[in-house]
Amino acid sequence: DPAKPRPLLVFIHGLNSERIRYRWMGGGNEGDVRRIVAGLMESGRIPPVIVAAPSSIVLASVTNAVTSWPAFDLDRFVARTRDALAGVTTIDSSRIIVAAHSGGGCNAKGGIATAIAAKSPAYAALVIDTCMLPDLADVLAGARSDMHVVVSWQTQSWAKRPFDGFRSRFTSLIKKNPPSPGFFRELEHVRVKEPMPHDAMVGIALGRWLPTLLAP
Repeated sequence: DPAKPRPLLVFIHGLNSERIRYRWMGGGNEGDVRRIVAGLMESGRIPPVIVAAPSSIVLASVTNAVTSWPAFDLDRFVARTRDALAGVTTIDSSRIIVAAHSGGGCNAKGGIATAIAAKSPAYAALVIDTCMLPDLADVLAGARSDMHVVVSWQTQSWAKRPFDGFRSRFTSLIKKNPPSPGFFRELEHVRVKEPMPHDAMVGIALGRWLPTLLAP
């Protein structure tokens, strides 16, 4: 039914010095978010979901994690996605989930940080195995009270990150800016059994949290 509003998952990939087009959406060898989400839909774990993703091959924007995605504009991206899908399907503006993997969630002034500050803010921010820098903790903890914020990470392949500083800042600020009842502020350390833990975290986090966030 083209008129029935559907949730939108916006996926922001990480670094891309190889300049691979549509990374994680058919480009590259890490995986395909479309297939991951399709599997969740086909198994009945989540309702039908629209999946859309920006892709960057601009080296200045995706070769340094802490300065990556400096110009990402969620409002513009959603508007262009809506125009592209006119007559095909309808976006539910109240259920936009932004997921950022790796370098897509390291810049406190870009990527998922600017998505959180959009005029039409996301329903949820899912931060997957990113740099875990304290300044991003400030941004995430300062999100609207009616926005879910989930930070999920692993340490098998990326142990040198300032976890303690991130956790301390995040939990301290949450006490001052608690979420509304029913909304998450989650820090989740995952022990990955699959090979290539950093990439495996995308499927693990989406499989763990999309059913929860999209529950009726």
